[in-house]
Amino acid sequence: MGVVRLSWEDGRGEARFAQARCIDASEGGLRIESPAAILPGVRIQLNADRIKLSGTGTIKHATRHGGKYILGVELTQRAGEKTTAALRELWALADPPASFSLDK
Repeated sequence: MGVVRLSWEDGRGEARFAQARCIDASEGGLRIESPAAILPGVRIQLNADRIKLSGTGTIKHATRHGGKYILGVELTQRAGEKTTAALRELWALADPPASFSLDK
């Protein structure tokens, strides 16, 4: 689903940045693959141009998968109409993952 740029503050208050990959999305959250481990509870800033999403979220879970991490992100605000439309367009181009949902 595309590249997601992440930024957050680590436990010492220092700014951290990573480029991740969105692998699943809904109006309320994202599942992303990240090279960086980000602990659950950490608030992040994110930007995903392909699905027209920019905002904040909270890491809900993080699981190591090989040399990367699968992160569950709960969005602070539900995705807007443009993001929902972009998700529907991407969904129409490929088989949707089982957890893909645009239901409220």
